[in-house]
Amino acid sequence: MNKLKRILFVFPETRYPSGQPPLGIAMLSAVAKQCGVETLLCDMSFQKKPFEHLRTLLSEFKPDAVSITVVTPQIRATLTACEVVRKFAPDAYLMIGGPHATVLPVETLETSGADIVYSGEGEIAFKKLIDGTDPETISGACFMKNGEAVLIPGKLLVEDLDSLPMPDRDIFDMDKYFSTWYSMDRVDSGLKGTTIMGTRGCPYVCTFCQPTLSEIFGKKMRKRSPDSLVQELKFLVEKYSIDAFMFEDSTFIVDHQWVTEICSLMNSEGLKLKWCCNVRADLLTEELLDTMVDAGLSKVNMGVESASQRVLDDIYRKGITVEGVRKALRMCLSRGIFVQGYFMLGAPGETIEEMKQTIAFAAREPFNDALFDITTPFPHTELWEMSKELINADYSEFDCFHKSVYTLDGITPQQIEKLKRNAFWKFYAHPARILKTVRTVLGPRNFKRTMLKVRRV
Repeated sequence: MNKLKRILFVFPETRYPSGQPPLGIAMLSAVAKQCGVETLLCDMSFQKKPFEHLRTLLSEFKPDAVSITVVTPQIRATLTACEVVRKFAPDAYLMIGGPHATVLPVETLETSGADIVYSGEGEIAFKKLIDGTDPETISGACFMKNGEAVLIPGKLLVEDLDSLPMPDRDIFDMDKYFSTWYSMDRVDSGLKGTTIMGTRGCPYVCTFCQPTLSEIFGKKMRKRSPDSLVQELKFLVEKYSIDAFMFEDSTFIVDHQWVTEICSLMNSEGLKLKWCCNVRADLLTEELLDTMVDAGLSKVNMGVESASQRVLDDIYRKGITVEGVRKALRMCLSRGIFVQGYFMLGAPGETIEEMKQTIAFAAREPFNDALFDITTPFPHTELWEMSKELINADYSEFDCFHKSVYTLDGITPQQIEKLKRNAFWKFYAHPARILKTVRTVLGPRNFKRTMLKVRRV
């Protein structure tokens, strides 16, 4: 295998653009540039004709390799992109990675016709491939040999996250991402922000995520140093003039001491930024909230999932209580922190009454924002394994915003989908928040962002 010189990355998001750039691709581009490789991104998020755009870039850039990062809902777009690459750049070395490729490497290889599918965390393996290393010596590599798929066992994990370069945001049209960033619209729609990641891995066992997360990142949670994170924030302020950001980590507040050190450093560096993060209700304390608010915390995204304790315990194995959510919600609100609740409807074994209970809870409790998803069993999660016989759709049809893929006893997919839509309207049209909803929507910039959100309703 020859050393790679020009890599075209493909982000196959063709349905739901957002203001959150795919930082995994940005990390791979940064690694490639360290190796002297020229990189370019085909970002399908904002393209009206994404595959024609891909064809144009293949013709103009003439890459010797194409790298596609895929999650399950993007698999159809990914397979179409592979066909375009094979037709218009047949000599390009085609690589696929990401969560879907990690849990289904052999199937992804066979259906895509890629030269290699990589299973796991990508930076170390990517550097080896750039340098021309034989894939047979790379743990996690999956490729065809003598007509058979071969998967090399093992993982290549970056133990010291500080050893990695900062994400290469130059490959994105950041103005488009800033204009569509709505993570903190409920706080202030005029904020200019983006996302940042500080950890890899998760110690919890929620059935809708695990063991997939551990298959990608290993079982041990790894953290960047507070100094590394603050230096990246200073860079973002200097280069892009951001005044807000989001920690995109799913379990940012697991280590309170680490979070405290980050907050202390942000204050000592004079970073006057508003920010938000994802939290678990059972990890919040009065002291931690005071520390984060002092450093600019303005909003938290709280994974509630269900207002039925039975569903939380028996189906999702979430490890939180409904009463604990109420307590955490009030701790946040008493400090002026905006709270967005994450909810799911339509789990296997969940009743209509329990779904309505969740919707009523979300609308009644003083959440500022809410996101309602349809429970979707992504491949190789525990939820997938425990409910395979109930799934009535191929995972290429999975869409947690609009489609229920279960055949449930006495409950049709259409009922669940209707409940999901009703949940959105009951929440945002509730008398307690209708005026704030109207104010958030008004204005050309806000209206555009709202239309992006509505795509998911």
